[in-house]
Amino acid sequence: MKLKILVIDDERSIRETFKLRLSKWGYDVHLASDGISGMELLSNNNFDMVISDIKMPGIPGNELVKLVKERFPDIEIVVITGFANVELAVEVMKCGVCDFLSKPLDFSLIKALLKRTNDRLCLKYENRLLKESVSKLQDELGQKYNLGEIVGKSKSMKALFRLIETVAPLDSTVLISGETGTGKELIAKTIHHNSLRASGRIITVDCGALTETLLESELFGHKKGAFTGAQSNKRGHFEQADGGTIFLDEISNASNSVQQKLLRLIEEKSFQRLGDESVIKVDVRIIAASNEDLIQLVKKGKFRQDLFYRLNVIPIYLPPLRERKEDIPILARYFLDSYSQQLGRVMELHTEAIAQLLSHSWPGNVRELSNVMERTAVLTSGNIIRNIFITEIRSDESIISSALPSLDTPLKDQIVELERNYLKLAMKRYHGQINKVVQCSGVNTRTLFRKLRQYDLDKKDYH
Repeated sequence: MKLKILVIDDERSIRETFKLRLSKWGYDVHLASDGISGMELLSNNNFDMVISDIKMPGIPGNELVKLVKERFPDIEIVVITGFANVELAVEVMKCGVCDFLSKPLDFSLIKALLKRTNDRLCLKYENRLLKESVSKLQDELGQKYNLGEIVGKSKSMKALFRLIETVAPLDSTVLISGETGTGKELIAKTIHHNSLRASGRIITVDCGALTETLLESELFGHKKGAFTGAQSNKRGHFEQADGGTIFLDEISNASNSVQQKLLRLIEEKSFQRLGDESVIKVDVRIIAASNEDLIQLVKKGKFRQDLFYRLNVIPIYLPPLRERKEDIPILARYFLDSYSQQLGRVMELHTEAIAQLLSHSWPGNVRELSNVMERTAVLTSGNIIRNIFITEIRSDESIISSALPSLDTPLKDQIVELERNYLKLAMKRYHGQINKVVQCSGVNTRTLFRKLRQYDLDKKDYH
């Protein structure tokens, strides 16, 4: 960025010296001999900075500062004077002057001042561009898609938006794939809210959070006495979503029995509650999602091939954040604006911070970026963010090594700590998918839930 500077001084030698020095340093310098001609130039040009003498004929420098700030509030102002008057300095500084210099002028100090100002204005300019990009995307996408936190201008995201526009009005089944934290649920809700079913409900079911029996009961409902604890009839989510949409998150965790019932429901538009022989007809659009490769699971015999083809009518792939790095600064700015507003501050991203954002691999994707920007906004004391507070996840080995035995601690306490670390590791590796943790640990589901409560481990923290 090349600063465009207006120098206002009634002494020709000072004006010419500024012109010579500042032009040599690469700045675009313009001159005015008094406040009146200076205001005329300001009215007809876009300046970044004004350097003005205080004691001048016509409009005094202190009055000129007030006029400039009233009419051109974004312009940076530096005042110079031959009278090192503290009271005058305080007066003009209150008007919004960024610095105050005394004659005789030290151009080494002025050079440093201009560099600081240039860096600050470049930062403001870059952040304004980011804000404008976010605002433009929200204007373009907000009314049409209601995309919430799904923001991006990369080629892959533009293709995704076009696909959503095409798919949303249809009734076709959709299968969304992508890593944890990429925003699969937001896409599902976007499709629903832009469909002909928008007036109906969208119900989200996490297929990895429940045991086989509970998942069947949640999806299809049950009849009183169908299993231990079924004390009354219950309508399942498919009944509740009739006329709307059901979002089956982490569908790869559904048991074979549940998969079979889903297949029948898709084919026949009907199902039976657990323990009930009567057939219930429903009109529900199904959107499913998985962070695992369902094709590989089909090849391994862990997911029904016929169900996969029924679900995979419209495949949607959400790329990880590391594959669309051009979206990272825009997303970071979007989240920062939100958290800055909550904190009652205006915060700017320094180029050092943006470089740090771009160098991170973002294994937790958009969800991780949102959390990092919230942490950074809270922990940054000033208004300029130079450092991003990224918390690196420890490796599996470091978690295990932290539980190595010690003779300084009773055995029973070490067993408790080892068990807790084991479950933390398993929950992290399988993203809180209970069925996977059960298979990995060999602990039955009821015991696992008890131990998770005992160690205060919440599956939501590992999604």
